[in-house]
Amino acid sequence: MTAGLAAGCHAASAPDADTRPGPIQHTGPHQAGITTPQQPQPHLLVVAADVSVAPGPLLAELGSHILAMAAGTDARLLGLPPGDLTVTVGIGPRLVQSSDPHLPGAKDLSPAAHEAIAPSDRGGDLLLQICASDSLVPPVAASALLARPGVRERWRQSGGRGPRVPVSDGQTAPRNVVGFVDGIIGPRTPAEQQRDLWLAGPAPVAGGTLAVVRRMALDVARFAALPLAEQEAVFGRRRDTGIPLSGGAIADGPDLGAKTPDGRYLVPAEAHIRRAHANVVGAGLMLRRSYSIDTPAPGLLFVSFQNDLHTFTATLASMETADALLPFTTTTASGTFLILPGFDERRPLGSTLFPS
Repeated sequence: MTAGLAAGCHAASAPDADTRPGPIQHTGPHQAGITTPQQPQPHLLVVAADVSVAPGPLLAELGSHILAMAAGTDARLLGLPPGDLTVTVGIGPRLVQSSDPHLPGAKDLSPAAHEAIAPSDRGGDLLLQICASDSLVPPVAASALLARPGVRERWRQSGGRGPRVPVSDGQTAPRNVVGFVDGIIGPRTPAEQQRDLWLAGPAPVAGGTLAVVRRMALDVARFAALPLAEQEAVFGRRRDTGIPLSGGAIADGPDLGAKTPDGRYLVPAEAHIRRAHANVVGAGLMLRRSYSIDTPAPGLLFVSFQNDLHTFTATLASMETADALLPFTTTTASGTFLILPGFDERRPLGSTLFPS
């Protein structure tokens, strides 16, 4: 789930006024920060929090503040232009169950291999995914949005995306913390997104999706000590170009049946792109907005969106069977959240699940 998994941290100052990106539309059938903007912003902050107040009024108030921030009319941004700020809000299984235990998102993830997660770094009632091109905006926005009674921060993680590599049709993918192009395959077309990304029903969740958030420490030093050919065998792609070891273009899916003249698979049996491939897993595609991190340890912040949690759990099960990348990772924080449907001034955030 990494080349499949994530992206790369880099220093960046606030954009100059003449190059600052414009605002992102926050109203509509889906929340911003998933497929909009098309090119994810370079800076991200995710915060998981616990909630001890009624979720309906809280979510409605959060939605109003998000719209004001995106419009640049919220004084709590301390004079910072919002630029391309996006705030994406999800709720954890406990709150979903309080609305309807049969809704998507009501089930939590089971513990998995290669985890070392403190209780305080697992789960949460509320997810804020905050992205922007200006690195100062996400933490200021988070402080403003979380400063309300009945919300207690549980865990947070910031990250950055590495240099963009062209993939196809205006799509790019970043390099991750070990230098590989990451997040190449996903539901890109409207038909693929309708099939694998957006929830179609039941009505209260239509237009939403399910998010899995995982923070993974990566043994960069041990991976970097491998010869280049072995590194590429772990991922199943060329490090310099991102092209699958089976050949073709970077955007092409790997030819999993391609072999050398002596009968060896060009994409090794334990390569990450084979073990996480939708055809091998027998599940849908995940949309990944993943970022590299350098604290508390070098690694990856993996955020996947899918309309069926089975897509993630089946992919992880396939990886645990034989993925050559997994032994280099240790998951240190995790949560799953129902990303609420889109909202506007007339339909407050969360009102389809928690009507006022």
